[in-house]
Amino acid sequence: MQRLNEQPDPETKPHVDSLVDALPFNEKIPRRSGDVAFDHPWEIRAFSMTVALHETLGFPWTEFQQRLIAAIRQFEAEHTDLEQWSYYERWMAALEELVREKGWMSESELEHKTEEILALPANYMHQHAVREPVAVVAGASG
Repeated sequence: MQRLNEQPDPETKPHVDSLVDALPFNEKIPRRSGDVAFDHPWEIRAFSMTVALHETLGFPWTEFQQRLIAAIRQFEAEHTDLEQWSYYERWMAALEELVREKGWMSESELEHKTEEILALPANYMHQHAVREPVAVVAGASG
């Protein structure tokens, strides 16, 4: 079992990189030194949740890709000013749509969980933005 602060399996980064490379509009993904980067803690959580769901539940990555394309196109159709653009907000819209369509959570469950999370302090669990390249590894279980 992978523990926090341990080195990820050497296959993890190439695998995650291949998933990212297959994403639509991947040129819009924030990067630093060529690797995926995050400016806010929720962004890495959104990214990690999607990869974990893909790995755990085995849904085809193309299903997420199609929802991400739709979320980006919807934003572009509704906004002429890209000042409010956020790749990871589009990412979350795509993930929420996938969760609803697959029936993993009902709309009310999703809304309730969102409200719970938004009620927590911004620095809950002392998380901070990761601005360096990261690897997605399995979480430690308690």
